[in-house]
Amino acid sequence: MGRERGEISSIMANEPEQDDIAGNLIAALKGGQFILYFQAIKPIVSPGGQSSYREIFVRFLEEEQKLLPPGGFFPILEQQNLMATMDKWVISNVIRWHAAKRKLAQKNWNNTHCTINLSSDSIVGPGFANFVARQLAKSQVPPRHLLFEISEEDVDKYALSLDQFILPLKPLGCGFVVTDYSGELVSTEMLQALGINLVKIDGRIVRRIHEDEKSFADAGAIHEACREIGIRTIAELVERRETLAKLKKIGIDYAQGYGIAKPAPLE
Repeated sequence: MGRERGEISSIMANEPEQDDIAGNLIAALKGGQFILYFQAIKPIVSPGGQSSYREIFVRFLEEEQKLLPPGGFFPILEQQNLMATMDKWVISNVIRWHAAKRKLAQKNWNNTHCTINLSSDSIVGPGFANFVARQLAKSQVPPRHLLFEISEEDVDKYALSLDQFILPLKPLGCGFVVTDYSGELVSTEMLQALGINLVKIDGRIVRRIHEDEKSFADAGAIHEACREIGIRTIAELVERRETLAKLKKIGIDYAQGYGIAKPAPLE
């Protein structure tokens, strides 16, 4: 575990000099001012025996213990080309969390999987997959506990670069999730070719399925197309009971949103 922490420190030490704000963010990464939160993704139809998923979020602990959401610091990280550094910090700390739970043999640990959003810098960056593989090998955490989220837009935009990230990690057992999926940019044939495990149906569709026939039909079509090729579906941004009832009618596998579970610290 100490080696994992050392590897992250060396990554940060090798970053080029940045302005004061970027320097403060790097110091925050090293000093523990960033905090991991998660939001539970829960089965809709048949909870028994289903895998448990948690999407990982990042919060920044400001002075006076105030939490700053990603919108307050992600733009700065993007401007300073530090998103890949943040992704590596998140991955290392999630692996460390899994390793600690495994050591304690905590109940349900073996059935818990974390999904981690990736920036485009990580998707196309050289050596990122090798970094993940090294972290997993050092911790002895089974790779199946990590799933990486890539937006439909990024799948379309970086289609030629995805293989360098997915191909080394898929055989290890890592999973992959396509988010904000509407089917407008990426076909289910491409999802199958990439070996995607889960699809998150675009929240703009999900939010309206209880009141809009087209949205209900679109969600149903996406679920059916994914089901035929063995990809499970998650409804994003579920906030209402009426929405959940419609999702059950369609047969969508999982739901996520404030109507299902609110974000909480990863402890």
